[in-house]
Amino acid sequence: MRAEQSDRDFTLVISTPKATWSANEAIGVGASLRYLGDQAEGTLYGSGSGVVGFSVQELNGDKEMGAAWHDDCKTYTISPQQPISTAYRKSGGWGQEDPNAAFYDAFFADPLFHLPRGAWKLTALAMFSFGNGCGQGRKVDLRASFTITVV
Repeated sequence: MRAEQSDRDFTLVISTPKATWSANEAIGVGASLRYLGDQAEGTLYGSGSGVVGFSVQELNGDKEMGAAWHDDCKTYTISPQQPISTAYRKSGGWGQEDPNAAFYDAFFADPLFHLPRGAWKLTALAMFSFGNGCGQGRKVDLRASFTITVV
């Protein structure tokens, strides 16, 4: 499976080898950010935790693990020949008063990416500034999603 979103200079792609996974399988998901511009390379300014993050939403329930970034700034170089690629990384936050706290505790403690049975929306997000420094230049916010089923 594959989904993408583009703007004039970038394409964000999220992909996985199949649409249906077993609850016992570690789910394989990755994303890549490609530069389409006419410069030999471009400079991106984004979080030190990366310019690409992931969110996961249960479609028939109320569990959601949203992308979270550090509030710092790091420089990244990208070129048409060198996309920025990453495998799925867990991120998010919750309080112990959350009714799903036990689920989130177990989900984030698992070093692999497992989900319980159901339909899940997986989203790759790319958020950064292009050009003139942290918080300056053109702001880019791309999101690409698809749905998987866990049986």
